[in-house]
Amino acid sequence: MEEIDRLEQFLNFIFISTSVLPDGTVVEKRELVDRVQNLKIEIYPNEHPPPHFHVRCPQFNVSVNIQTGEIIKGDLPKNARKKIAYYHRIKKHKLIAIWNKLRPGDCPVGKINIR
Repeated sequence: MEEIDRLEQFLNFIFISTSVLPDGTVVEKRELVDRVQNLKIEIYPNEHPPPHFHVRCPQFNVSVNIQTGEIIKGDLPKNARKKIAYYHRIKKHKLIAIWNKLRPGDCPVGKINIR
């Protein structure tokens, strides 16, 4: 029975986190959390530590730590950095909820405990 439960978790994750293109290619879905003017805030379902979100626009793709708000990869112009810092302060609970919703049962990063 335990193997069936693990298989069910795995299949649920696959259906939630991927899409199949018309040519048969399987791609990972990204959860669009919000838009802040021209900046997209996204969280990917199968990620590496630490828990983070991506800030994307045509010029950059930056990773920001969900718990601290620090940029962990990439760089933002000063005005975009201020927008994201403010966004993080007021929407941290939303980022945590979406991160936790997207974690598969066997994800090495795991869910964020709310303290």
